[in-house]
Amino acid sequence: MIITLLIISFIFNIIFIWYIVQLVKRLLSLSDNFEGFFETLEEYNEHIDVVYNLERFYGDETLERLLKHSKAILEEVQVIREIYDSNYKTEDEIEEIEELEE
Repeated sequence: MIITLLIISFIFNIIFIWYIVQLVKRLLSLSDNFEGFFETLEEYNEHIDVVYNLERFYGDETLERLLKHSKAILEEVQVIREIYDSNYKTEDEIEEIEELEE
């Protein structure tokens, strides 16, 4: 009876470990996808800023609103990034770390 229970327990543990490994793989994949998404949004924001500051478009109200909207979206995404990415450091945190290292 005990041997049967040990075998069943062993099988369940193997299945449980396999399941955890699969979840970790998915989370790592999701994290990589989020990182690419964050970088794309930052590049988009920089691109809009460059276009807005071109002499031809400077002061255009539509581009100005688009720039403000993209900055607002980027701020919201950075909050999400800080929550879900434990390795992410803000610029202020990076500066603090560099100051402590000096």
